[in-house]
Amino acid sequence: MRKLFLSALLCLAAASAFANAHLVIQNTNAPGVGFNDTTSATPVGGNNGTTLGQQRLNVFQRAADIWGALIDSKVDILVDASFASLDCGTTSAVLGQASATKIVRNFNNAPQQNVWYPIALADALAGRDLNNGGAHIQAQFSSQIDSPTCLGGVGWYYGFDTNHGTKEDLLVVLLHELGHGLGFAGVTNGTTGAMSSNFPSVFEQHMFDNTTGLHWSQMTNGQRITSSTNDQNVVWDGASTTTAALKFLGPTPTFRISAPASVAKTYQINTAGFGTPITVTGLNGTVAATLPADGCSAITNGSAVIGRIALIDRGTCTFVTKANNAQLAGATAVVIANNTAGGIAPGDDGSGTVIHIPVIAISQADGAAIRAALTTTVSAILFADPSILAGADVSGHAKLYVPLTFADGSSMYHFDVTATPNLLMEPDVNSDLPSDKVDLTLNEMFDIGWKAATTPQTGRFAGRRGH
Repeated sequence: MRKLFLSALLCLAAASAFANAHLVIQNTNAPGVGFNDTTSATPVGGNNGTTLGQQRLNVFQRAADIWGALIDSKVDILVDASFASLDCGTTSAVLGQASATKIVRNFNNAPQQNVWYPIALADALAGRDLNNGGAHIQAQFSSQIDSPTCLGGVGWYYGFDTNHGTKEDLLVVLLHELGHGLGFAGVTNGTTGAMSSNFPSVFEQHMFDNTTGLHWSQMTNGQRITSSTNDQNVVWDGASTTTAALKFLGPTPTFRISAPASVAKTYQINTAGFGTPITVTGLNGTVAATLPADGCSAITNGSAVIGRIALIDRGTCTFVTKANNAQLAGATAVVIANNTAGGIAPGDDGSGTVIHIPVIAISQADGAAIRAALTTTVSAILFADPSILAGADVSGHAKLYVPLTFADGSSMYHFDVTATPNLLMEPDVNSDLPSDKVDLTLNEMFDIGWKAATTPQTGRFAGRRGH
């Protein structure tokens, strides 16, 4: 593979007057593929590209400019980027993947010795290229999303304005994946608990387990394995992120049952990415199970559900279909019980149907317990608790995603899904994320050593074709 800097490609992406770090996108696709796809495209959402390849390049440059405007580096950050045929089915897909090309330690000006740093950050801290001209980040994104057989033909949205509707917003996905390449990642093997050469990354230095009172860098391999599924108890304790969380995170959505005593408690929940936001005032009500139990067709026991909080089992159809059937039956809110042990059903953005009642999810075990208690009146309240930040512990530290069942590629190196509002670095890219902000992710970058941007510079773009 050889590098060609092409003047034709240089003009495809607008240069930014606000970037303080240069993220240089290096196109590694072969002619006619990915970034070089010549299929005609209509300009959309501020993206004036007239071919599919041009639009993809423009979105990449937009993401590079957003990150470049936020962080400081005297060394160009080279990103080997391509579109490829990644795994995709009718209900799930790999949207993209990115990582640092290498990690280094004990370099000149390293803030900590015997600690791994992603190469882009190491270069920024050293003030020189430690990678001999090589790429700092490698990134691949799915060309299958634009296929009619992938996710039902949902397609990528190539605009810059968040008006993606039911499409996947490529710009937001890019911001997320570039975040991983810049340093929202660690070096712990999720199977063995071992760190690379037994040294932690700068990320592990800030991963703190509230149960053991230890950072991951202080743990044994076995302790890290246990911690990797210690749901709701592993947090990010970096000072910048903790301070910013006070202003960014909202009150915690809370589902509490007061009677009967057998199920009276505050439940761990997830909120859906659609429906009415849960308020501090909240709503009181009684819980009623729907018929059918999965809520996938019209509710047949409407008289039992109207004016009540509907309990529905997960499975068979989408969450938005269940919620819509419940609201048509007059439910005031929906509680979806997971259908597998050891986890909670994640939020789902639906398919355009308007849901105007709150929707939450609980674990399979909790759902079964509540259903068994429905022989009597189950009294509940659903509200946002202002005394606790949504997605943070009692000390205000942002929670990391470590579900009870280890999820390869998602566990450990994402913010937790309980955060409200949704965060860029959650494991699922939510539809309500803005396409020009990186929220607490920027503060995580500051915690691991990135400096804030200071001096305006000019962005650049490089083309690279594979042969």
